[in-house]
Amino acid sequence: MRRFVVLDAMGVLYRHGNVVAGLLIPYLRAHGCTATEPEIRETYRRCTLGEISTHQLWSSLGVAATANDAGYCAQHQLNPGAREALEQLHQAGITPLVLTNDAAAWSRILRTRFDLYAERWYVSSEIGARKPSPEAFRAVRSHPGLDPAETVLVDDRPTNLIAARRPVSVRWFSPARTPPSTRSRGSARRQSAVCGSWQLSSSDQEAQVFWQSAQVPKISRVWLMSA
Repeated sequence: MRRFVVLDAMGVLYRHGNVVAGLLIPYLRAHGCTATEPEIRETYRRCTLGEISTHQLWSSLGVAATANDAGYCAQHQLNPGAREALEQLHQAGITPLVLTNDAAAWSRILRTRFDLYAERWYVSSEIGARKPSPEAFRAVRSHPGLDPAETVLVDDRPTNLIAARRPVSVRWFSPARTPPSTRSRGSARRQSAVCGSWQLSSSDQEAQVFWQSAQVPKISRVWLMSA
């Protein structure tokens, strides 16, 4: 049986989770964009759903003369350890997939630039659905050979992980924080004990392999997808 890890890109592989506020808006302002933030966010949403191209995005926001895909993508940074984690997962026989809210043109530039391996990138503009839409998770669940019971889902946004409960049942464990029922003074010590007990199932062990190999500070939740 094949084993999978489904990773978010923004905030997990790449450093910036909120790319609109952290990268896109500053880039647009530097190129003279006067559109309001709601206008920018709506244009970005349409682009990442595949309704308009990235060229149309630059044009509609009035910066096509100077802004471009390469310039925008140059602002992104890779999280430390992300590339090594993908390589180690692959070597361990665990197949990485990526599910990301992004424009296909930008996604191709970034994964080529950073030389990131994943068997498939599920990009919102290509599948026509953005997280936390259930359709986005269903697209990944249809990946050949994927068994939800043997798949780990990694995302830095709790809203995306909560939404994953709709198309599939999800149980969770956080390597960054202890479960809510155990949080109190001294929780760091109990967290260590919990991490040490990750021997419940093969999927738990795979999650531990990923977490130990990826020194990625932005990862805040590891969720285990179960049938």
